[in-house]
Amino acid sequence: MVSSAKAAPSPRGGASGSGPANGSRSIAALLLDETPLTRESLSAGLGLRDPSLHVQTAASLEEAKAMLAGGTTPAVVLCNVVSLTPPGGNVLATLRELAGAFRGTPLVVLSEGEESELPLEACRLGVRGCLPTSVGLAVAQEAVRLVASGGTFFPSPFLHRLMRRGEAAGGEAAGEDPPAPSGGAALTARQRSVLQRLREGKSNRVIAQELGISENTAKVHVRGILRALGAANRAEAVRKAWQPGQPEPAIRRTLSRDRD
Repeated sequence: MVSSAKAAPSPRGGASGSGPANGSRSIAALLLDETPLTRESLSAGLGLRDPSLHVQTAASLEEAKAMLAGGTTPAVVLCNVVSLTPPGGNVLATLRELAGAFRGTPLVVLSEGEESELPLEACRLGVRGCLPTSVGLAVAQEAVRLVASGGTFFPSPFLHRLMRRGEAAGGEAAGEDPPAPSGGAALTARQRSVLQRLREGKSNRVIAQELGISENTAKVHVRGILRALGAANRAEAVRKAWQPGQPEPAIRRTLSRDRD
């Protein structure tokens, strides 16, 4: 049995462009994956990209349970559902077992394919994210931080599939469109979609991933929202968009590094 281990720490002066700015809060994560190559590669890659992410690994559900019983309290758990499903087994049954085992701990499921029912069942079970292995480390890093901070992450292909099924799974499906901004500012449908995600505290990168647009396009929409609302920054835009008397949505400090 492969023993759990922390991801390799980032060397001093690591690769240019990797990791968030100094000062990011430390996050403990647990990666549950039966496949050694993907388990070790993902944990090491996340640790090298963002040294403040401390990723421990487990090769089986039993090993993960033993770690939890021993006092390990991760802020988020990532599970490769397909790798944990035995040959001839049912992926959804494995997902239900995992959701039950980690009840109360934010769970993100890794999907190696486009299983049409997996994200739908994940939402029904209260799973906080569904991360396809086709995305890069930058998106995976954002997803882990977002879920650990109380958010949800479901990429746009999954959301489109869920919306066609009439299920709420995040994005526009996670709640009603924001009310008309005070002052009568008119926003396009896409800007309202971006504004909803700003309210949820999502970064430009995550917004782009969920809407199927480039990060630069997401930034353009954010700037357009700021101009339309007469806001100086993202937090002020969200405050102005919701009518007085409604609870003001919290904008996470972790997103302050995003340029408007």
